Amino acid sequence: MSTIEPRWAVAILAAGKGTRMRSDLPKVLHELAGRPLVDHVIDLALGVARPHDIVVVVGHGAEAVGECVCDRGVTDVLQEPQLGTGDALRVALDGLAHRPTDRLMVLSGDVPLLRPETLHHLMSAVTDGAAAALLTAELADPGSYGRVVRSEEGMVREVVEARDADSSQLAIGEVNAGVYAFDREEVARAVAGLGTDNAQSEYYLTDVAAALSARGLPVAAVQLDDPSEMQGVNTRADLAQAGRVLNEMVLADLMAAGVSIRDPRNTWVDPRVRVSPETVLEPGVVLKGYCHIGSGAVIGANSVLDNAAVGAGERIPPLTFLTGE
Repeated sequence: MSTIEPRWAVAILAAGKGTRMRSDLPKVLHELAGRPLVDHVIDLALGVARPHDIVVVVGHGAEAVGECVCDRGVTDVLQEPQLGTGDALRVALDGLAHRPTDRLMVLSGDVPLLRPETLHHLMSAVTDGAAAALLTAELADPGSYGRVVRSEEGMVREVVEARDADSSQLAIGEVNAGVYAFDREEVARAVAGLGTDNAQSEYYLTDVAAALSARGLPVAAVQLDDPSEMQGVNTRADLAQAGRVLNEMVLADLMAAGVSIRDPRNTWVDPRVRVSPETVLEPGVVLKGYCHIGSGAVIGANSVLDNAAVGAGERIPPLTFLTGE
């Protein structure tokens, strides 16, 4: 007998102002690898759900962010005023009211480095029976992240924001990454019961875990092997660091697929680039946009290619600038 696969929706939270960016541009529109931060997150969402089952919650800079996300075929919904992440989820659920989905994933518009397989681990936890699954990481310095408090059985009992935590909770090294998968019916019920009894007098999305657990529903934690995936962008320094991490991920994947990169520390490749096996990238190469490099090509040192195509076996001399536009 065949079974019907659960249908997923995705909510991307992107209403924040991003004060620490010191910019009039909304934070999620700052560019990472040549594209807005939120564009990378939409890529992830499209690996989980259909475009019309994805909503982006906008607030500060709503018009500009809305134009960006609608270009990708997804819907924006306005959170006004901004009353916290729990309220943002309520707005997202309202925006999805007429979409017949069974499950909901929640992503942040400023967390662009997650791998698709990480999201599938979260989805599997809910498909296997959890009412919710939280992405977590063990950090030596948990800092301002919310702490994950587990039950004796190893399930999540609650997530406590750092500003609301006591000394014993602050000593916990496992933190909440702010990425969630939910049974949609159960999360909608939990969001409806959220309150604002906390240090910021806001509706916390993290309180959903405690609400579900209190009703005896299983809340799972999926721990990251590589905490760099959960890096958020709050400052320009964060943005630069995210760019470095993303490039390292891209280059590692290329080398694993058979591409020779002579000097990874001085090579930059856009995630949209397609490089065939047996290609050689010499030091200082920059590949931007939708480049396509054929098998066995050699890209000479300090060359910059922008939306360019290079045929199989072709040799590009050093110091070349080549554009396909």
